[in-house]
Amino acid sequence: MVMYADIVFVTNAVIDYTLLVATGTVCRQPMHRGRLLLASFIGAAYTVFLFFPPLSFAFTFIAKWLFSCLMLFIAFGWTNAWTMLRLLAALYGASFFIGGGLFALHYYMEQQSEIVNGIVVTHTGRQPALWLLVLGFPALWWGVRSGYRALKASRQTDVQHVRLEIELFTHTVACTGFIDTGNRLHDPLSRAPVTITELAVWNEVIPEALMAQIEAGMPDTGQLSDEEYRWFERIRFIPYRTVSSETSLLVALRPDTVRVYTESDIYQPEGMLIGLRPGTLSSGGTYQAIVHPQAFAGEHHLAS
Repeated sequence: MVMYADIVFVTNAVIDYTLLVATGTVCRQPMHRGRLLLASFIGAAYTVFLFFPPLSFAFTFIAKWLFSCLMLFIAFGWTNAWTMLRLLAALYGASFFIGGGLFALHYYMEQQSEIVNGIVVTHTGRQPALWLLVLGFPALWWGVRSGYRALKASRQTDVQHVRLEIELFTHTVACTGFIDTGNRLHDPLSRAPVTITELAVWNEVIPEALMAQIEAGMPDTGQLSDEEYRWFERIRFIPYRTVSSETSLLVALRPDTVRVYTESDIYQPEGMLIGLRPGTLSSGGTYQAIVHPQAFAGEHHLAS
């Protein structure tokens, strides 16, 4: 058997890059193309040990584990041990899924390629590894990504309710929120996303006179005290279109801090406005807020 180092290197570099992208996607890590490319090239450079039998110790479990940690450190950096363990689990999970699929395709298509010490190699006079990479790998990657999205969507019913905490001045308002992926309400001037809460959750916080004016739909600065005017300075008016295509104004507050708690994560979206809606949002009273999906952007993630 003759192995071509260039084909082995390129094949494994592309595979490593895709596995790192899959790992970052599953673990919701910020990804930088340059770091991913560097990590995938270093991972592919691991194949050089295949051509030097005296370096066979590099194919031990400990050596492979350390090399995997190095690739993840280069690709995503270091945050803490728990995050590194999650990344390792995701990397090996993706490797087992996609690697197992490639191995099955190899036998199904009777290609003259094989896996030696975890490295895809090809025989002389044939280019099956290239066909395997061009056809099989994208198909398997699409399958894994689609399966992950389907699993994530199926779990949406379990995580669609979150805990919402809003801080304004010295007050903290807490309620249950519903994640509405169809909510696209923004402030037309600042483009700040708007999360809507029931006005009733603010009963003990907003001054009574101002609360009555908000319920009426248009606060009047001429009838407000100094304390109430301080609140009025935090008010914004958000135009929106109703189901019947009528345009109306939603009274919103600009809070100091907004935090969203899911079962395992905490998010703190910056610049989010809180719309105040009289009446109830849920007929069963299961939630009191409709949370804008932009609250769960990666840059707002605090902890998990």
